[in-house]
Amino acid sequence: QDARFQQLMPDIIHWLGIRRIDRFVSMSNMKYDALVKSGVEIGERVPIPDWLVPDDASVEMEAKKAAGYFTPETPPSQADLKKVVGRDLKEF
Repeated sequence: QDARFQQLMPDIIHWLGIRRIDRFVSMSNMKYDALVKSGVEIGERVPIPDWLVPDDASVEMEAKKAAGYFTPETPPSQADLKKVVGRDLKEF
């Protein structure tokens, strides 16, 4: 899980007078939950496009989706996670 304390994050949003975010460009379920629980309305959740995720980050991104990060598709299963492969060590 994320070590940052997301429950405090909405304070600055409220301080700025923001009550609604039309397009929330974050996949973090903890950020989303903290904002919504504090009364900020979220219009649309926008995932990070797959083509922007480098191959060596695909393992981490799929694990985050399985753990609750936002995805418009069905989250990956344990079997799906075993198939995800990142960049080969020889490519570093």
